[in-house]
Amino acid sequence: MSNTTWPARSKAASLVHLLGILAAASAAAGLVDDADTPPDSAGATVSYAFAGTNGLAGWTVQATGEAEKRMPAPRIEDGKLYLLESWWRSTAAAAAPAPTDHRVRTIDVAWTLVMNTGTEGMGFAWLDVARYGTKAEIPPPLAEEAYPGPGGNPGVVEYDWGWEAPSLLDAFGVGFDASDPANRDPFRGSGNTYDRPQHEVSLHWNGLEIVKRVSTVEFRDEKPHRVKLHIAFVTGGADVSLAIDDEPQFTDYFIPSMTAFVGRPVFGSRNTDTAGDVLIDDVAIGWAGEIPPPQPPLNVVALDHVLNDVDHRSNAAEVHFPDDTDRFGRIICTLRLDKPESRFDPWDRIAHLWIESPGGSEKPERFELLRYITPYHRGHVWRVDVSDFRPLLIGTQRLVQECGTQGEGWVVSVSFDFYPGPPEDDRFATRVINLWSGSPEIGNPDKPVEAFYQQRTVTLPPATTAAKVRVVVTGHGMTPNSGNAGEFMPLGRTLTVNDQAQHNVLWKTDNYLNPCRPQGGTWKYDRAGWAPGDVVHPWLVNVAPRAVQAGTLTIDYALDPYVNENRGQTWAPTHVTEAQLIVYGPAR
Repeated sequence: MSNTTWPARSKAASLVHLLGILAAASAAAGLVDDADTPPDSAGATVSYAFAGTNGLAGWTVQATGEAEKRMPAPRIEDGKLYLLESWWRSTAAAAAPAPTDHRVRTIDVAWTLVMNTGTEGMGFAWLDVARYGTKAEIPPPLAEEAYPGPGGNPGVVEYDWGWEAPSLLDAFGVGFDASDPANRDPFRGSGNTYDRPQHEVSLHWNGLEIVKRVSTVEFRDEKPHRVKLHIAFVTGGADVSLAIDDEPQFTDYFIPSMTAFVGRPVFGSRNTDTAGDVLIDDVAIGWAGEIPPPQPPLNVVALDHVLNDVDHRSNAAEVHFPDDTDRFGRIICTLRLDKPESRFDPWDRIAHLWIESPGGSEKPERFELLRYITPYHRGHVWRVDVSDFRPLLIGTQRLVQECGTQGEGWVVSVSFDFYPGPPEDDRFATRVINLWSGSPEIGNPDKPVEAFYQQRTVTLPPATTAAKVRVVVTGHGMTPNSGNAGEFMPLGRTLTVNDQAQHNVLWKTDNYLNPCRPQGGTWKYDRAGWAPGDVVHPWLVNVAPRAVQAGTLTIDYALDPYVNENRGQTWAPTHVTEAQLIVYGPAR
């Protein structure tokens, strides 16, 4: 392994103050609060153009494998940093020192990327200096024994770390994956069974991939592409935006628990059995809004390593939440599925976390806090923003975890982190109202689905400032039902609130990019609103201000026409439904 450290250039040459421009832009976006921002936090930037013999001043560069023999390290040529050249089974990385020793509200990183096919891809990481130090040192790959996820049964998960998926402990990362070859095997290999485009981008935090999607820009075409990354630290995490050639890939994507830290940058790339080139140029790092260290969250453990198997299909606990939540701006739920003594359940099961309303009634009202579908043959960990359920997460409440396993299962842990600070949009959820709850059969004229999705009329409390409808639906059942309903059939639906109608299709096409991958089953196929090994993401519809001002809401939910011509031949297709109206008032 070859390491090269270049001498640091003078601060005067590299540090250019922006005369408050970054701070002004952040303030316009609502990211800087003048009341608690020190007067000297206007913002600054540092730029690297990779020009001349001193273009890598202060950086450390490294190559491994065949690249170390041939390059032997990233180098500057024609005013660009040749991060990795076309040598197979190689990695290369380049790290810069921490540009500031202050914890800041916003970070902006931009660079020009040139890449071709053949490479696995490249990544950018923002390392927490509390773990990695302020010097320009390149972190080692995340070792398998340090991986924070639960893993899987033997033969299901083969650990393979690369810079195209830069998951590192105490670090944020952006991955540019240039190789996800098509694979028709329903159980093994890559997930790209539909042969979709192989230019993918991902976000990572603290050793785990958080999200991955296909980029709208083909960045493997040997042309220069400008990458712009914006990180805004907020209560309980960070809002991340990423653009390529000014085309948004992620916009204010919230990463739970990624609170503000002092960081430093590193770029890396990898080739495996094929080889490609990766070049970067014109790196700029800006920051603004010096802030104090974030206050630690209040942690509440609800379930601690409880067994969920055929003999324990439900686990319940009396949970003692804070009696007063006014000082907490964000509530994050962490759900973790670990391996039992035998093995993981080999199937995808529907599972729920419920909060049951207090009062001691024979059948208390239940509110679905989140729904998840278990992974095939493995575990995972998810962190979910549940701040909308604030009215139910106060005082002593009963939490129930349910999953109908038929044999082996999972060891389940559930906890909540209450983060001090201002809430999003300066508002609190004040009430949660169930709208529809159940599993209606679809496609049966003798059991019209309209009888389940009956119109709801809700009178809003006087202090209501906003409202949102939250709909969680997953389709279940398959052939010989007409259209392979309901698991493998897309179906349109319309939600109408007063005169505001929204339409979408219950269909999820990114299952093969699920961070919980690979799995030991048919995890890669598109499905009706869900993915094996994932939490179910709600359809969120904001109620129009004029409807809120009217004070009374009339809410309708309707499916596009569908008739199951093969009724009675197998399990009926169903849409498992939990829908709520979230009512907001001013933050206290």
